[in-house]
Amino acid sequence: MSKKPIPESHGKEAEPALQLLAQREYALHALIELSHALAQPRDLYGAMDALLLTLMGQFRFSRACLWLILEGGGGIPELARTRGVDRPQAEVLMTSCAPALMEHFGKCGGPLTVEKIAGPTEGPLPAFAAKAGLLLFAPIYAHDELVGILGLGTRQEGVPRAKIDIKLLESSLAIASIAIENGRFYGQLLEKGRELRLANERLEELDRLKFEFLGNINHELRTPLAVIIASLECLGRVEKDGSPAQEFLRYARSQAQKLLGMVENLLQLTSAGQDAHRPVASIGDLVDTVSAYHRDRLPGVSSGLHEITLSIEATSLRACFDEQHLRAILDALLDNAVKFTPAGSRIQLRVCETSEKGERWARIDVEDNGPGIPAERLPKLFEPFQQLDGSMTREAGGLGIGLALARGLARGMGGRVAAVSQVGAGSTFSLFLPAAVQFGSRPADEGERGRVTMSQDLEMSNMENRGRTAVLRLKGRLDVKTSPLLLQKVAEIQANGQNLVLNLAGVTFMGSSGIGALLVIVEQFQEQAGIVRLASPSPAVESVIKLLNLDRFLAVDSTEEKSLAEIGA
Repeated sequence: MSKKPIPESHGKEAEPALQLLAQREYALHALIELSHALAQPRDLYGAMDALLLTLMGQFRFSRACLWLILEGGGGIPELARTRGVDRPQAEVLMTSCAPALMEHFGKCGGPLTVEKIAGPTEGPLPAFAAKAGLLLFAPIYAHDELVGILGLGTRQEGVPRAKIDIKLLESSLAIASIAIENGRFYGQLLEKGRELRLANERLEELDRLKFEFLGNINHELRTPLAVIIASLECLGRVEKDGSPAQEFLRYARSQAQKLLGMVENLLQLTSAGQDAHRPVASIGDLVDTVSAYHRDRLPGVSSGLHEITLSIEATSLRACFDEQHLRAILDALLDNAVKFTPAGSRIQLRVCETSEKGERWARIDVEDNGPGIPAERLPKLFEPFQQLDGSMTREAGGLGIGLALARGLARGMGGRVAAVSQVGAGSTFSLFLPAAVQFGSRPADEGERGRVTMSQDLEMSNMENRGRTAVLRLKGRLDVKTSPLLLQKVAEIQANGQNLVLNLAGVTFMGSSGIGALLVIVEQFQEQAGIVRLASPSPAVESVIKLLNLDRFLAVDSTEEKSLAEIGA
């Protein structure tokens, strides 16, 4: 018996329902993806990136901001992350409207639109929110305590939010609150462990100073003892054998010899102790060492709302160094950056190779965007007991010996430290180490020609310039771990004032956070009258684009050549 065909009209009626079901299923997968990403031990900024980009991709929000309340509560929430919104606009918005938002979240627990919070004409919130492009605000609670505020913009396709979307948003924020709290605790735990390690190292330094002190004293004792023993021997030859004076002299000489033996034993002990504290330099890969250091410090630094990133400008960089002393120097430089920059500041670790006067060096930079240092204070920064603010009312404490210690350790490894700064534009502290002969042949001041930026899951080819258009090709996964890397790379292209063709032919997976990253890129380029076109989407990317109707507001072309032709490159 043959089956009756389904009427064509019924099939067309079923398509929207099936598509809606598929979209709901995708939203559920996005929620699972977010929970898995936030469940992993991550630094605070990594968790915030995962949250914002996943939510933007899941709900197709065009913009998002996240403010966090500093530990201890009170005060204006600090801007922690922004995607698609200028930082100054987001900071002004919260500075002006924090009391109204926090008051309403104290009364109403769920997400609120701008109209419900302030009304269409009351207060500054509607105007500031409209300027920033944010229409919805949602609280983040941990143990019934407000720890953060999330701001969201319009949905790209203009579809009104359904009740299920609000429920999914609340569920996502509940997961995020646990991740934020765990991120802070995890970072503080690692930081306390690091402080204990440093305390142990300070005890070892005290031992070294003790040995050094004893060594100096013993050297001072040997000289008079040698004179005393020689004088006693001369007097013993003058006196007659068997006389009482000779017996006294012989006894005094034997006791002086005994004291000299004790001094020499102490000298041998202090010499061994000093040898134990000398640097044991060997040739190693700075990239691996600094990457491991960045992973160790990332949770602790970010828990205090200081963002720390790592930039590697060489795939392999070999130098001569002592790893323990290198970590101590980086601790001193990084702690100095954290101490003298406010919450919300960005600190970048950068590893590169450089050349000076024909000599090759490995260089590690610690760059911050803090208040900067006056030029007249730079020459004395690395002197012991120097403070930028020496007054009794200074905000940052300490003895001012960290940078001096860093200079001493660097010299012990044959290197040096230096600093450049500009008031209002941040500071850069650099460590120079002797380069090994195994360095690559590319000089440090050469551009990115031929380089490939990689993570474990995403490969970004070197940027190809086509006049006012840049072509960037991706290969691998575009998810919570790799999306921030893409945003960082594209920001460099945007800063050059170029248009962008993003080739997605090699992308094997695109999660909600990947969609969120694409939305951010398009939004930011459009604000500056720039053009973004997606070229050659892989089957994995194309299926997501069709499922979520992303082609309504994303320019997608079947080939890279077509994208270039559409832009006019």
